[in-house]
Amino acid sequence: MDKQVRPVFTLELGYKIVPALVTIGKYDGTHPCITAATNTDKILIHSPHRKNAPSIGKIVWSESNKEIATLNINQNITALVSGQLIPNEENDVLIIGTASHLLVYHVHDNKDIFYKECEDGVKSVALGQFRTYKTPVIMVGGNSSVHGYDHKGDEIFWVAIGDMVTSIMLMDYNKDGNNELIVCSEDFNIRIYKGDQILAEHNETEVVTGLISLTENRFGYSVSNGTVGVYENSLRLWRIKSKNFAVTMHQYDLLGYNTPQLLTGWSNGKIDCRIPKTGEVVFKDSMGAGVAGIVEGDYRSIGKNDLICISVDGEVRGYTTTKIVSSGGSSNVEQDTIRDLLSQKQALLMELKHYESNIKYNFNSGNQTDSFEDSGVIPSNTRLQIIVNTNLEDKHQKPHVEVYISTNNATIIKAVIIFAEGIFKGESHVVHPETSKLSSDMSIPLYLPRDNAVDIHIKALIGYPNSVQFHVFEITKQLPCFSMYYLKKTPGKTRPEGYLQFKINERLQRICMWINQNFLFSSDIEFESGPNLVLDIKCLRDETDLMLVFEISGKVTFYTDNMFLAADLLQSLAGYLKLESLESRASFLQEEENLKNLMQKLSDIQEARLKLDTDVADRLSHIRNLVIRAEDSRINDIKEMINHYKDLDGINKELISGYNIKVHNYNEGIETMKKINNILQKASRLRVGQNSAVMINHCRTAIKNNNIEGLMKIIRTGEL
Repeated sequence: MDKQVRPVFTLELGYKIVPALVTIGKYDGTHPCITAATNTDKILIHSPHRKNAPSIGKIVWSESNKEIATLNINQNITALVSGQLIPNEENDVLIIGTASHLLVYHVHDNKDIFYKECEDGVKSVALGQFRTYKTPVIMVGGNSSVHGYDHKGDEIFWVAIGDMVTSIMLMDYNKDGNNELIVCSEDFNIRIYKGDQILAEHNETEVVTGLISLTENRFGYSVSNGTVGVYENSLRLWRIKSKNFAVTMHQYDLLGYNTPQLLTGWSNGKIDCRIPKTGEVVFKDSMGAGVAGIVEGDYRSIGKNDLICISVDGEVRGYTTTKIVSSGGSSNVEQDTIRDLLSQKQALLMELKHYESNIKYNFNSGNQTDSFEDSGVIPSNTRLQIIVNTNLEDKHQKPHVEVYISTNNATIIKAVIIFAEGIFKGESHVVHPETSKLSSDMSIPLYLPRDNAVDIHIKALIGYPNSVQFHVFEITKQLPCFSMYYLKKTPGKTRPEGYLQFKINERLQRICMWINQNFLFSSDIEFESGPNLVLDIKCLRDETDLMLVFEISGKVTFYTDNMFLAADLLQSLAGYLKLESLESRASFLQEEENLKNLMQKLSDIQEARLKLDTDVADRLSHIRNLVIRAEDSRINDIKEMINHYKDLDGINKELISGYNIKVHNYNEGIETMKKINNILQKASRLRVGQNSAVMINHCRTAIKNNNIEGLMKIIRTGEL
């Protein structure tokens, strides 16, 4: 199969392009224009089809290259998106995000549609249909929240995220015909929102930096550690990891398969094309520098979109769909089948080669058993046994989850490799004992940093001490969400002050099934009779207490001082019982006190900011007077002019000092708001479904009105 795909056009922009800040827009409604952020805080617009136009407004056309215009922003550009926003108008608009503002610009008419200050900053922007709004919505991800704006700049949506947003996207996640909001944040989570409600969550090992909507309701994602993968609903179809990191992703049918492929542009300039369902690479290319963006548009005016790749050095390459020509004339399906069969054949031949090598032992050695051991032959009934439990008694290590591995005969474990997400640095851990310490069993401690279900993939090399070759046993084991908790042998006399309380209509026997599935206790929990089921639990990480009380009436109480843990337990139980809505009452005094202090601090910061703005206005007025006096003195009294300029210099230094204070004040306000939103995001997970959405809206109202007591009530009861 010939997979040589050549560019159909190339060009040079002559500017350095900022990675991931590239888009393409039809600003006149017809002709696509490559648009990118440069490293000099300008927006570059390449318009090869334009007619002569004067430099008016903010856009300045280049004298040396008549196809290029620049738009001065004079702020650090953080997001760049183009698309149709204005009702009944086909012209695309340009949406520009900076550290503190959002600019929506009409390129064709050379005018601002709106310019809005975003106190939470702009980290990522998405444009599309959302909920029941008839016109497109601009979704803006900030330091700890997502805001939605309509074409007039009015805020129509808000949700607290709890950490810095790294990427957002609108797509139909659950095949209901309406777009959901997908948000990635620096806490390694991918959250899917159905309106204000969290529909699903996916946890990754590092910060998710990019998202791309794919066909068949799939979506691709990239991670800061070089991982790229694809999800289909809650199932991750595949993922790969590279030593470089993915800058941009795009879907386009480059190879004529009638279904788009996933194109990924990497930091080292590599471009690869993969089948979205399997992750198989079907095409590769490389640019002279790191990839800055991948877009598509009818750049040659032939009535068909080309794939356009832009590098950070300003190189542009255009590709078009190329039908893959096979030497035998057979279809793509037949070629794929042949390739799979050849791959299986190669694997079987390699396995056969190893078996043949193992049976070549020396009959003349006089000790046939030793020869078996030397060659790596082990008994056919050899089995690998794995037990996972909590270990509290190891004096040399802090409490941990222990994986105990053993064989059922005299064979030894030469080495063990464990692959797991989010547990080890680099996602793998190798245990290789010294030769003198080899045995038929081995214990491996695990420290789980978060309460997530984790699949651990174990590869163990089994043989004899003198073996040259070893058999590889592969086993996958799942650790439940709450593996880092153990059941106390004797219940404590006190319980935590914080609690989460709600009521469900469910048998305690089924509650026991949830407990046994999600905790790693030494024996299964069973309920036979009695008024309630009480579990006194301790955390292995920090020795904090947790008490679960399930009453036969349906009343449930989680006693813990950790609001995040209470929320995780509630969401896990609600998911297991398939509860669509659940209200609760909560009391977490430490978090409430923390929230009070943060709200007061935010109020003080806002007051200080207003005072600083007033001081700046006063000084500017004083500066204008001094400049006029200095100019008058230049004619009448030179010595007095010098004094005026000395005063100006003093005021200028005061302005610089005030500006530095204002920057510090702004950063402190952003950090404070981030902490507040983090608490609100935790609190929203103390309810399920519509109850959670209503609570978020009440919180937003309380924050706008600076109603601290109302905010406390909302967290406790979910109502204002």
